[in-house]
Amino acid sequence: AAVISVHPAMAQGEPSSLDAIIAKGKLVVCTSFSTPPYGITDADLKPAGFDVAVANLLARDLAVELELVDVASQARIQSLTAGNCDILISSFGITAERAKTVWYSIPIYVDTQTVISPSDVTFSSYEDLVGKNIGVTRGSTNDTLLTENALPGTNIMRFEDAATGNQALFSGQVDGIVSGTAAAFIITKETDAFKPQFPMRSSPMGVGVRKGESDLLQWLNTEIMLLWNAGEIQAAQKAWIGSVNENLPDFWF
Repeated sequence: AAVISVHPAMAQGEPSSLDAIIAKGKLVVCTSFSTPPYGITDADLKPAGFDVAVANLLARDLAVELELVDVASQARIQSLTAGNCDILISSFGITAERAKTVWYSIPIYVDTQTVISPSDVTFSSYEDLVGKNIGVTRGSTNDTLLTENALPGTNIMRFEDAATGNQALFSGQVDGIVSGTAAAFIITKETDAFKPQFPMRSSPMGVGVRKGESDLLQWLNTEIMLLWNAGEIQAAQKAWIGSVNENLPDFWF
C-alpha cells in the first residue's frame, strides 16, 4: 500500500514560502551589523558587508525589496525559526548540530577559523593558549570550537558580538580572539599590530532556512550556483573579505 504525505501548507492551499516572498514583494533577511567584514554599518550609517552584498543579490534576482533585520549572534537561529525573517545570512557557519534545527543552503563562503593576537606573540597550538585570555563571540562556531578544544587553564571570554571582541583585543583585555581569516583581513589591513596565528578549522558558511521550506531552499541553491558561475559571489568575497574561494563545497537535497 502506498502512503501519500501532504505538506500542511499544501493541504490548506496556502502559498509556499517562496511564493509568499514574491507576493509580498519583500525579502526579509536576518543578519548582523556588528560582525565585520560580513555585516557592518558604513560611513553613511547604511548596512554593508559581504552578507549584506549577498542579500542584495538575492533580492535583486527575486525582483523584490530587501529588508534587513539586525540580530545578535546567539539569537540568529531563534529569530529565523520564530518567523522574524525569511532567511538568515549572518556569517552562519554550517554545523551538524545547527542542522538539527534549520536547513542550510549550499555554502556562500568558506572561512578558516584562527587565533588573532598581537604580532609580538606566537601561538602555534592549543597548548600555547593555556593561561591566556581568549575571546570568542557568544554562541558562534568560534565559541563552540574553542570550548570543545581548549585545554584546562585556558580562560575563554565570551562577548556578545564580534565588534566587542575586536575592541577587547585592541585594548589588551584579551590575549587573542578566535575568529576567521576574513576578520583577520579587516584587522590587519588597518594595522600591523595584530596577526593571525595557527589555523584551527575550515568553516563553510551558508544561508539559513526554516525546516520544511524546500521550495525556498531549492531556489536559493539554484541562485547561489548561478551567482557563483557568473562570478558575483567571488566579486563580493574579494570586495569585503580580501580573498576569493577557489571553489565551494556543495550538497543538494
